[in-house]
Order: sequence, then structure tokens, then C-alpha cells
Amino acid sequence: MVISADGCNQNMVTRANILVIDDKPDNLRLLSNILIIEGYKVRKVLNGRLAIDAAQLDPPDLILLDIMMPAPDGYEVCQTLKENPKTKDIPIIFLSALDTLADKVKALSVGGVDFITKPFQQEEVLARVKTHLQIRRLNQSLQNQNQQLEQEIQRRQQVEAELQKTLQELQATQAQIVVKEKLASLGALMAGIAHELRNPLNFVNNYAEGSVELLEEIAERIDNAEHLPPELLTFLQEILEEVRGNAVAIHQHGQRAERIIRNMMQHCQTSQGDWQKLDLNSLLSEAIDLAYHSRRAQSHDFNVTVQCHYDPALPMIEGSPSDLSRAFINLIDNAFYAVYKQQQRSDDTFVPTIWVETRQQDRLIEARIRDNGTGITPENQAKIFDPFFTTKANEGTGLGLSITHDILVEQHHGTLTVQSQVNISTEFIVTLPT
Repeated sequence: MVISADGCNQNMVTRANILVIDDKPDNLRLLSNILIIEGYKVRKVLNGRLAIDAAQLDPPDLILLDIMMPAPDGYEVCQTLKENPKTKDIPIIFLSALDTLADKVKALSVGGVDFITKPFQQEEVLARVKTHLQIRRLNQSLQNQNQQLEQEIQRRQQVEAELQKTLQELQATQAQIVVKEKLASLGALMAGIAHELRNPLNFVNNYAEGSVELLEEIAERIDNAEHLPPELLTFLQEILEEVRGNAVAIHQHGQRAERIIRNMMQHCQTSQGDWQKLDLNSLLSEAIDLAYHSRRAQSHDFNVTVQCHYDPALPMIEGSPSDLSRAFINLIDNAFYAVYKQQQRSDDTFVPTIWVETRQQDRLIEARIRDNGTGITPENQAKIFDPFFTTKANEGTGLGLSITHDILVEQHHGTLTVQSQVNISTEFIVTLPT
């Protein structure tokens, strides 16, 4: 039912519930009859205490209240009702024989909306009752509309937040798809390039190695030649040494290029089958041994302390043993490289150390590999998993951590993160599903 601004529906007005409070039965009876004839529902109360209970038990639409009553009087009844959240909005019209300005001001100050002086005129009472009921209905309608508006605002804010979240998820998914497509294209390109370069590079390496052996043989014969003049002998030895150095450099860089190509092929071809149940602790122990002996073979002064803290209750994981082994060897070898470089820069008090720890976190297994090496700068931390990015000048291929990331994240649905401080420590954190 709609309430218009110029008045309220007559049926709603006549059904209004009015509470009449007066300690004089005759006055109470007269007022009640006037209101009942007009179609109002009327409740009659003879004292203030009963009036408070009746209003709180069943709040009326309007109250007609006498002032001069035994305690509590009309003023006290009005104050009590206005202090109660359940009855504070009920309009109260005072009816009293008191007619001074002070009485009227006090009636309005304690919460009354109007003041009618006794003896009253029937038409005046009905007009004021109707007016305040209309105001009451309009206020209630406005409150309802405000509540509905607030609810609609909240609903729209919630919908907007959900849409924003969905948009962010879609954008993230789109970005992931773009990255995967780029990586797939890059992988195909790398595979093609590696395949085309592999055969000519083999020729370069073989001829460089053969040239080194041949030059050594020539140098040996020149050294044993007794009939050559000293000036010519010195000239030939210098030329041979220079050519031999060039041949050795070609062979070394050819081998490095071969390693890059081999890593490129590995980057493009991670095995998707042959998955097994694996013990992560054993896998890490084997990776540490392999990485350590590999570094030891390159540098006989390499000596690093390894502290392992394995959780003996770890559940088995499922994965490719060859790929996971390659990933952890890369991480541990990087740690060995970092502490070895830091040792070369530090004094004798520095103890190169790496820490390897495993533990279970809910439905995930976590492996942490930490070292006290050179560390990684913040700007490099954002790029270390990108293909071909490396900080190992003339040593690294820039594919080790990229391959490791693909194996752990893309292939085994885990995570790989890094935390590092320059010249203090670096920690790689791996999580894998059980």
C-alpha cells in the first residue's frame, strides 16, 4: 500500500492504535469514544506505571497523555518512554488543564510532539491526531526506504567487490595463459635452435680439441729441432703458444655452448611420465652428494659444511625422480656456488655453510635450502626464474633456475620462492603436495 506525500491512506489512519492515558475515568471515557467513532483502535490506561508497561509490551502508533497524574506524572512517563529504544519514536500528544508557557515548553522538551489544553475541542483533537499519525506513517516509510537503500548499497558493494575479484582472477589467469603460451613458443624455438646448433658445434669442439693436440705435437717437435736458428725457434714458439691459447679458448667456449644447448633441450623436455612414490629426504641427500662431488671435482679447495634437519615422519610424495633430482641439484649447487664465492671474498673466520630442512605443513611438504653466501639483490630476485637470466658471468647458462621452477611449479604443482639478503643469506623454499 503506497503512502503519498499529501496524506496517508484513510484505511491506515483509521486502523491506527492509540494509547490514551488519564487518571480521570470521565476524561478517559470521553476521549476513547471520540477516537473509536473515528475508527481508531483505542487502549485506555488510568495511571503512568501501567501506561509504561502497556506501551512497551505493545507499542501504539500514538499516545494521548495527561500530565497531572499520581507518580509517575505525564512528564516522567514521557521521559521513560523516550529513553527506551522500543518506544522512543512513538509520537506523544499532551492533554492538560495546565496552560502556561512553561508547562508547554517542558512538555515539548521531554519529548512531546504537541500540547492540547483542556477543556479541548473534539475537532482539534481529531485534527492533531490525524496530522501526527500521518507524520508518523511518513517517517516510518522514510526509515524503511532508507533501510532498503542501505541494503541495496551494501548488496551492490558486495556485487562490485565480487566482480572486481572475478576480474582480477580473470586477469591473473589471462596473464598465466599468456606466459605459458610465450614459454611454449620459446620452448619450441629453443628446441629448434638447439637442434640446428648441435651438429656444427660438435664439429667446432672436435676440431678445437684436435687442434690443441696437434699444436702440442708441433710444439714438441719444434722444441726438439736442433737445426733451427734461435730467432726462428723463439718466433715459432710464440706463434704456437698464441695459436694454442686460441684453440684452448675455442674448445672451452664450445663446451660452454654445448652445456647451454643441453640445458635448452632439458628446458624444453621435462618428463611427464615415470612418476613414482618418493622419499623427499632421500632425494635431498642424494642431491647434496651429487652437487658436492661435482663442485669438489672442479675446485679441490672446495669445502662446505652441510647441516641437514629432516623430518623423519614425512609422507611420500609422487613425482618424476629424475626431474625432481635435477631441480634439487640445481638449488643445492647454487647454494654451494654462493658460499664458495663468499668464502673467496671473506677472511679465515668465515665458515661456508648450507642448511637443508624438511617438514610437513598441513597437506604440503616443505623443503628449505639456505646458505650464508653472497645473496641476491632485490632487483635480481624478481628475475632469477626467467630463462637465460644469470649472475654467473661466463659460467652459468641462465636456465638452471628456470628449469627448476618449471619442474617444481608447472610439472609437480608446487611452489618455489626465494628470500635473500646480500652478503648474508639466501633461502629457497619449496612446497610440494603430498
